[in-house]
Amino acid sequence: MTLSPWTAKLREWQARAVSSVLTHTRPDFLATATPAAGKTRFALRIAHQYLADRVASRVLVICPTNHLRTQWATAAGLVGIQLDPALTNEQAIEARDYHGAVVTYQQVCLAPAVFQRACRSRPTLLIFDELHHAGEGKDWGNALREAFDDAVFRLAISGTPFRSDNNPIPYVRYEQGESQADFTYGYAEAIRESVCRPILFPSYEGELTWLSEGREHRATFEDGLTFDLQRERLKTALLQDSWLEPVITDAHAELRRLRKQEQPDAGGLIVTMNQDHARQVAELVGRITGSRAHVAISDDPSASKTIAAFSQHKTQQWLVAVNMVSEGVDIPRLRVGVYATNVLTEMYFRQVVGRFVRMQEGLPKPQRAWLYLPKDATLVHYAKRIKAERDHVLEEIMPSVQRTLFGTAATSLKEYIPLHGVARMDSLIGGDEGEPTAEGSGSVAPPVALHDKKNELRDQHRSLVGTVSRKTGIDHRQLNAELIKRTGGRVEQATVGQLARRIALLEKWRDSGFDGGRART
Repeated sequence: MTLSPWTAKLREWQARAVSSVLTHTRPDFLATATPAAGKTRFALRIAHQYLADRVASRVLVICPTNHLRTQWATAAGLVGIQLDPALTNEQAIEARDYHGAVVTYQQVCLAPAVFQRACRSRPTLLIFDELHHAGEGKDWGNALREAFDDAVFRLAISGTPFRSDNNPIPYVRYEQGESQADFTYGYAEAIRESVCRPILFPSYEGELTWLSEGREHRATFEDGLTFDLQRERLKTALLQDSWLEPVITDAHAELRRLRKQEQPDAGGLIVTMNQDHARQVAELVGRITGSRAHVAISDDPSASKTIAAFSQHKTQQWLVAVNMVSEGVDIPRLRVGVYATNVLTEMYFRQVVGRFVRMQEGLPKPQRAWLYLPKDATLVHYAKRIKAERDHVLEEIMPSVQRTLFGTAATSLKEYIPLHGVARMDSLIGGDEGEPTAEGSGSVAPPVALHDKKNELRDQHRSLVGTVSRKTGIDHRQLNAELIKRTGGRVEQATVGQLARRIALLEKWRDSGFDGGRART
C-alpha cells in the first residue's frame, strides 16, 4: 500500500510531542493531552512516520467503542493513512490495501492470540486510545500483554490523566503506584495557546423532596446529609421535570444567544442517567424548545448515525445522550451542555467537559462554553478544580472504572420515591471578576462567602484523606486523629487556617509518606 507524503499542519504542542516520541528509547510511550487538543492527529503523525520509515508495515489502533473505530478511520484517511474500521477477529488481519485497522479493547480481549499472530507476521505500530480502559479488569490487561508484546512500538494516548490502584495498566510506567506520562499537555496550556475554550459552570440549587425508607425528606444542595441521602437528593433533582425545566430553559436561552450573536450552528448536549431518563429529558426539551431533541443511547445500534447526523446538520440544536459522548466523540459545534447524569467520578466529569472545549476557527474569542450543573458538592468541587487547572493534573484522579451513584435498575418504591424539586440559579463557576456573565449583563461575580470557602476546602480535604489512605494504608480514623493533634480541632469545627494546615499536612503525606508519631513540624 502506497503512502502519500504528510502535509497536514501540526500545532506547536503536537510537534513537540512528535519529537519527544521519535527520540524516545523505550518501546512504550504515554501521552496525555487535554480533550479536544488534537491527540488523534498527533498519533497519526507518529503512525505516518513509522510507515514512511518502514519501521512498521501496519498500524493497529485500539479504541473504546465501535463508534470511535469509524471516527479514527475517517481521520486517518484525511492524512493518507487507510485503516479498516470493520476488521473482525475471524478475519484476523486487514486486507493488503489498508495500512492497518481499528479495533476495540473488548475485541482484542476476546481473542488475544489472533492479534498476537498478526503482530508477529507483520511489524506493527500500536496506538492505544484512552488506555485507561485496560485497567478495568485484570483479564483485560493480561489479554493486551499477550496480544501486543511483540509490537514494534506502543503509543498510548489519553485525554484523561489516570492512575491505577488494583489493576496496573499494561505498558504504562509507574512510580509509587502513580502512572507516569512521558508527555503531558494540560488544559491550562491549551487555553493559553487558544487550542481549547474556557468553560463556565452555572450551578443550580433548589428545594427537593423525596420519600425514603418510609420518611419524607426535604433538602437543598446546601444541607448536610448522609452519603445515601446525598445520592437520593441528586437523583430527585435529575428525575423531576420541575427541577430540570428551569435548568434546560436557561441553557437553551444561552444556546439561542450564542446562535444569534456568535455561532449560528452552535449545539447543545444533555448527558443523562439511562435510557428511560434520556427519553424523558428529550420530551422535556421538545416542550421547552418546540423542536425535537435527538437521542443517542449506547445500546442502540443506530446511535453512531444519530451522533453523526447531529454533528453535520447544523440546524439541530440539542442532543440527549447516555454514555455515547464521554470520550473521543468529536462534535466541535457543541457550546452548551447540561450535566444531568448521576455518574460522579472526576474522570467521567472531565470527559464530558472535553466535549465542549474544542476551539473552532473563524469564531470570536474567547469562545466560551457552558456546562449547567446541579449544585452537588462533588460536581462543584470538580468544576472548581477545572477552573483552577494547573500543570500537574494527575493528582487525585479517581480510578478509571466509572462509579455511578445508582444502578440502572428501578429502585423499589418502598425505598425511594422522588416527589418534587424546583431549580434556581445559584452561582457561575469559572467566571472571572470583571467578565460578563452568561447573560452578558456585565455584572461581576459576587464575593465568595466564608461557608463556600470552607466547603471548597473540606471537599479538597476529603479527597486528600482518601488519597493518603489509599497510598499509605493508614485508615481514615488514624489520619484524622493525627490531624486533630497537629492542628487543634476537628474538621467540621476547623477555621480556614486550620483547614489550610490540614491540607498542607495531607499533601505532604501524599507526596512523602505518613509521618505520624514523629515530632510536630
